[in-house]
Amino acid sequence: MFVLRRITSQNVESNTVLGEYYVLIDAERNQDDFSKSIDFMKCDKNDVYGFISHNSGNKLIPLYKKSAYFVMTESGKTFANVSFK
Repeated sequence: MFVLRRITSQNVESNTVLGEYYVLIDAERNQDDFSKSIDFMKCDKNDVYGFISHNSGNKLIPLYKKSAYFVMTESGKTFANVSFK
């Protein structure tokens, strides 16, 4: 099981259960899907650098440039740092 941990620029921490798998849609590596996701979610592309899709593709979470994001394992260890670089 994966969990997405977000730490905002105001140091507010939130955790979202992603489930068994997730898909990272990154503006640099997947421009077509990123553009479709920006349009679908009506996000400002200057604030968002990617999306996490989970729950069999039924959920889409925008990744904001001013926040830090970590994909965590069930045991609480960091699986991936997906923060803006």
